[in-house]
Amino acid sequence: MKRSFSALPVFFGILLLASTALAGGSEFPGDGAHGLGRGATGFTRADDGTVLLRNPALLADLWDDQALVGASLQLVDACFQPTGAYGWGTQEGVADFGEGPLYTNAGQGDTDVQGQALTRYTDEPYPRVCYQGPMPFLPQVALTMKLSDDLGVGLGFLPPDASALNQWGNRDGTVNTENGLRPNPLRYYRSHQNVSFFTLTGGVGYRISPLIRVGLALQWNLAVFESRTWTTPFTGLNPGDDVRTDVFGRDLFIPGVIASVQLRPIDRLDVALGFKWSEAIESKAKLDITSSAFGTGEVFEYIDGGSGELALASATVPTTAHNQTGIVRAPPIWAPQLSLGLRYSEPLKPRVRDWKLAREVAKGAVEDSMATERWDVEFNAIYFFTSVYDEVLFSSANAELDVKSISTAGEVQTIPDRYAGDCTRLDDNNNCIGRRETSTRLGGNDQIGLRLGGDYNLLPGMLALRAGLSYETRGQKPETLNVLQYMLSRTGIHAGLTLRIAGKTDLSIGFAHFIHENIRLQVNPASNLPPKYRSEEYHFASGQGIEAVGPGAGEVPVGDFDGIAGIEVPNAGQDTPGPYFINAGSFRYDLQVLSLSLSQHF
Repeated sequence: MKRSFSALPVFFGILLLASTALAGGSEFPGDGAHGLGRGATGFTRADDGTVLLRNPALLADLWDDQALVGASLQLVDACFQPTGAYGWGTQEGVADFGEGPLYTNAGQGDTDVQGQALTRYTDEPYPRVCYQGPMPFLPQVALTMKLSDDLGVGLGFLPPDASALNQWGNRDGTVNTENGLRPNPLRYYRSHQNVSFFTLTGGVGYRISPLIRVGLALQWNLAVFESRTWTTPFTGLNPGDDVRTDVFGRDLFIPGVIASVQLRPIDRLDVALGFKWSEAIESKAKLDITSSAFGTGEVFEYIDGGSGELALASATVPTTAHNQTGIVRAPPIWAPQLSLGLRYSEPLKPRVRDWKLAREVAKGAVEDSMATERWDVEFNAIYFFTSVYDEVLFSSANAELDVKSISTAGEVQTIPDRYAGDCTRLDDNNNCIGRRETSTRLGGNDQIGLRLGGDYNLLPGMLALRAGLSYETRGQKPETLNVLQYMLSRTGIHAGLTLRIAGKTDLSIGFAHFIHENIRLQVNPASNLPPKYRSEEYHFASGQGIEAVGPGAGEVPVGDFDGIAGIEVPNAGQDTPGPYFINAGSFRYDLQVLSLSLSQHF
């Protein structure tokens, strides 16, 4: 198993993506409470300020000035069952996870100096790890104004509908098991993250003629984050050698643009085309790197069960290097996306052509689609250029890390030549004179989203019911799947309603249940997983139809595991996707979204 300190990009490869959200896979089909309820098909219909998200041309078709406040709450039930045991890749060592030192290879009858039996945990199967962070809460605020009958403008705080999850297991890199605290098998991704995200979108929509509307919106996004991740400077996986990285980073200007055009060739048909783009992220980052974070800092003393005499075990010394600097270059917040929308409606009243006259006749009433149509049905097709999520690059100065161990004689030794990343430039003597870079492959694939939904105005102008379906293809190669960036295919079932109160206030509720593709990633047969761990006890699916193929394999046609597709994981070398030991296992992801909004007409 090849594992060096270049594993550090495992963290950086997902850091900003998970914190600031993704389009496609990690962004659930939403578009506010109204859009969520109809299968996220609010693309061609002017209802509220959320039109800024994908179709600013519809600002010209909003009936009046509006203020929108809303929020989405995600109800997440997600777990990962890794394959293997704690003894995979480890050698003799001592670590402290918060409940006192544990000796990796404690033998039969070994005790501590007080006579308490020592726990040998190397043969314990990896535990199931579930999402333990807060329920994601996504607010929305938008203000829109009609400057004239044909011209509308809007301004909004409308962040992506992110479904990325920020904490698996405990914040400190451990996980609770029936035997006590143990190192989290997922810690090499990340153990915790806090993010402050801000986005401001301003747009304008203009009606050129009854046939054509055009719109443009500009975005300013910023992200500030702090996070904790783990790696190892050695080829082994001894927890006592783990390096903890506490990161603070920011990118204060991430521009984006949304453009759209909407056509109405006949009164009952709307056709829309839109494009969204966001600049890639380049974030300055400051790191506090603690080597041997689970180390005891002192020699471990115990009573040998065979001889009954005092024995010693060497240990590691936690040491922190403060304020290391670097730059993260990551894919954009939203993948570029091209949207097509078709909407057919059954009118109760003729389409408005003379807006001034229509307002006079309405006498203050809101004459939008909720009041002028009996029903409508809409279809959206979205092409996400998710292949931009191909790679994340972390660049840092050529700084040597401070890695220390303590021998049984009590001597502290500094282990040299431990660096973060691969050198970009060497001199004639192979000394590094450039920066160090680490790269993480994300395995992004372009994907297609299909959405179908509509409204039925049970009480026109008072009560609208809606429903819809959504579907997205895979947005990444399954072998690169991890718990923080779940971008496999999914189907959404949507429903919602809008109640208009006192003729001016719209209360909208949307709900969606997303059925995700659950995947089992099998350990590559070429890996060094010991034979004793290749059993059901250690969640290894031997004899289940997995085809034995060599390193670099992608998906193969195999049997299933209780309905879960089998996927081969490539061997983890420098030039192949991976890593193969921390994402091998069964993934389950279940998501419900409840959205509520209040829109006030003026």
